[in-house]
Amino acid sequence: MAELKIEKVDPAAYSKFLCDNPPRDPFSLPYFIDAYREAFSCDAELLHIIRNETAVASCALFIAKRFSQPIVTLLPVRTYDGVHFRNLEGSKNQKQEYEKLQVLDALAKYLEKEFAFYQMAFPPELQDIRAFQWGGAKVIPQFTYVVDLSNFSEENYTKSLREVLNAARASGLTAGKCSVEELTAMQQLSYERHGRRAPVQAATVSLLLNKLSSSGKLEITAVRNGEGLPVAALARLQTESASYFYVSGMRPPANDAERGASHLVYHEILNAEKEAGRLRVDFCGANTPSINLFKSAFGPRLETYFRVWRANRFGTRLASLVKKI
Repeated sequence: MAELKIEKVDPAAYSKFLCDNPPRDPFSLPYFIDAYREAFSCDAELLHIIRNETAVASCALFIAKRFSQPIVTLLPVRTYDGVHFRNLEGSKNQKQEYEKLQVLDALAKYLEKEFAFYQMAFPPELQDIRAFQWGGAKVIPQFTYVVDLSNFSEENYTKSLREVLNAARASGLTAGKCSVEELTAMQQLSYERHGRRAPVQAATVSLLLNKLSSSGKLEITAVRNGEGLPVAALARLQTESASYFYVSGMRPPANDAERGASHLVYHEILNAEKEAGRLRVDFCGANTPSINLFKSAFGPRLETYFRVWRANRFGTRLASLVKKI
């Protein structure tokens, strides 16, 4: 079997591969890459992994510099990176899995050679990342909640969640559309309410959301009180068959009923996505106790994904920065 090689490609070639081999998640699609390039003023390297002059996989890397050395960084609010593989329908599963392992091995070696430091986060469907572990990368398990809406029912909710939803609806809270500016303001208020500093400036978040919204792939839902004031909102990225919860925000609740505003946002979105035929909903995270308690009430299943990082001999000092990038 011929060796794999990795080549940088232009946006047109990258887009064509993804058009021919649609990925499950949106985080490496061209419109998403372009939005991040502009919002974060960063470079993106588009790659094809090639065998016998045929692309068998693609990958998009965001590039920054630390201590004058190039690194691959996992940008904020980008839950998953991704390596997207060609469609091998009709081939044996063993062949597909072996090719994936070869691709990841080639990519791990390329990253080690070309960059002082790299980190990536792979989506839940890509579980076999042993090639990175064999190459010396640190492998960190992460968790997310996913709801399969083909079997969705409010009966899957916990009793306490159903009570919260009933109280929220009885108080006059209603769901509807929301502007980027309203969501961005509520996100900043959420961080302030918890005594935390927002990891991304409001202007950057606003620019990013506006770019994504213009693609038609991002939708924002808010819950408003009787005065029409938005209390909680959530932006989600959509594909034909799935939805990914993305950026959320909530202003300080004025009363007990408004404490259920975030719960009502989730509930309304789950119903809307089921009606639209997007039957896989990824909550994009379940890695802290408070988030876990809130999200688990909706009856999702827990899925594991993996983050990997490695510093080469020129970038050992960067390892201490892994939590800051």
